[in-house]
Amino acid sequence: MDTQRTLSYTFVDTESSWDSDLIAANKMIHPDCQHNRIGSRIISAAALFDVDIAGDGTLSFGALKSWNEHTHRSDRAVTKALFDNLAERASRTVVTWGGVPTDQQILTLTAMEYGLVLPIQFQERTYANRQRTHLDLSLAMKAGGQTWHHLSEVAYRIGVPLSLLRDKARYFQTRSPADWRLLTGHCELDTLVTAIVMIAWRIAQGAPGLRFEPAVIATIGAFLRQRPDQPHAIELKAYSTDLEQLIGEIRQSG
Repeated sequence: MDTQRTLSYTFVDTESSWDSDLIAANKMIHPDCQHNRIGSRIISAAALFDVDIAGDGTLSFGALKSWNEHTHRSDRAVTKALFDNLAERASRTVVTWGGVPTDQQILTLTAMEYGLVLPIQFQERTYANRQRTHLDLSLAMKAGGQTWHHLSEVAYRIGVPLSLLRDKARYFQTRSPADWRLLTGHCELDTLVTAIVMIAWRIAQGAPGLRFEPAVIATIGAFLRQRPDQPHAIELKAYSTDLEQLIGEIRQSG
């Protein structure tokens, strides 16, 4: 294993909503279809969070950014903002949870609709020697099997408190600026939870020097420094405190 290599990750999450016009058109095209299809969803928010894992297990952190349809006025503008920022991160690996069957599909449809160019991480690999730059962590865990895990159930298995996971399937109203802040905060939180799961996954893959509790404490700290008013800030601080206490107990018992 190359212990000197730094793994540069950009964790990405998007939120999307059903578009009534697209749903109506799809029903006319496929009148026998009894359910809404992913092609009828449009991007409403997006977020990214930069985390680097050095070969010795040291973590460093970059930007936490987000965009939503309320502040940017259209799904095109939100998508373009995400694409522009990922284009600036062309050398980094984008990490998503469920991104291949969901986020990437909706983003690609949006790009095709508005004539946008996908960032390199989401483009088709046209050359056999081109390194993979989009890692769908849920797909990596699935491997060749049939089981897809929800992000929340994996996060809970590794110790993320239920207080941070209970709203994962919540439908967010977007009638007011406060509603949009909650939705965007939810999107940002998903990038953090995915980063925490990635830490546990890298440890399971044998990453040298990487320790779960200190790494998660550092990641939460970096996240909250950029979003001190995050809707789940209290729960995140409590989780970090619990991890610090666990470290102390381990040291005392050792």
